[in-house]
Amino acid sequence: MKVLMVSNIYPTDQYPARGSFVKSQVESIRREGIEVEVEYVNAIDHRSAFLRSAFRIFRRSFTDDFDLIHAHFGTTGIISRLQWRKPVVVSYLGSDILGNPRDSGNGKTPSSQVVALLGRAFSLGMNAVIVKSREMRRIIPKRHNVFVVPNGVDFQTFYPSDRKAARKKLGLKSGKAYVLFPSNATWPRKQFALADRAVKIMQEQGIPVELITLYGKEQALVPLYMNACDAMVLTSLWEGSPNVVKEAMACNLPVVSVDVGDVAEVIGGCDGCVLVPRKAADIARVLTELVSSGARTDGRSRIRHLEIRVVARHIIRIYRSVLRVPADRI
Repeated sequence: MKVLMVSNIYPTDQYPARGSFVKSQVESIRREGIEVEVEYVNAIDHRSAFLRSAFRIFRRSFTDDFDLIHAHFGTTGIISRLQWRKPVVVSYLGSDILGNPRDSGNGKTPSSQVVALLGRAFSLGMNAVIVKSREMRRIIPKRHNVFVVPNGVDFQTFYPSDRKAARKKLGLKSGKAYVLFPSNATWPRKQFALADRAVKIMQEQGIPVELITLYGKEQALVPLYMNACDAMVLTSLWEGSPNVVKEAMACNLPVVSVDVGDVAEVIGGCDGCVLVPRKAADIARVLTELVSSGARTDGRSRIRHLEIRVVARHIIRIYRSVLRVPADRI
């Protein structure tokens, strides 16, 4: 079996963290014996990237050099479906069917609403649809061949390690508490100001704590930060199924999050992973409790069903169902 993986988000030298979860999925599927070729739609640097990729995919669909297309994100699903000879599996990532909120938090941006509308409409023509959460499943009009498959976590990359050693490598102090904010502080929908205010409340109470922003780092550095910090905080206005929460849990890092995306479902029942109201005082209170205890979580054992090999095998079963390939054949 050969799969053409089409994605407009994929790590590059200039953007090493962008779409790292797509690359991880590609590599995990390859390790299961499936041949995967990547068609990267570099729309950041080239405005005509979607048009050129659409033409290449259409032209190649008349050959037999791949069996199936797996598109990541709704727009790449659309250009993949413009041909009719090869089956298409599309993985929706969140905003491509839910839309993006305005910076103010009131309503969604018009452009994202158009993308979401097209994504939902084109889902009807896909051979199979993969979504990341139950919320996304509910909004898909297609009623068969729709699968809820969150992105997997590479347990060989994300695992618990010694906190002191991690801090030494990063040049962090041993006598201070650190809270990780795993996103770009300048993106309004990530609500950095809320997390920052919560940490400032802790500082005003005499707690030696610092908020560390983690964004744009290559994936190999992310677990180092997670093992160095005392807790992670997520305050986003919108998320689909944030992989960073699962990665933190794989490192047994405590997670404090507002109710967004599928976070409540993922962290539910895990001691040290707490859902909080969208209020700085409540976030500060819970973070204080976690930082004071210094305890780690049992998050890793809680998400073994999301280990990347398990997820890869699930996706391959979807491929086989689309191609009607028996389980004993690749």
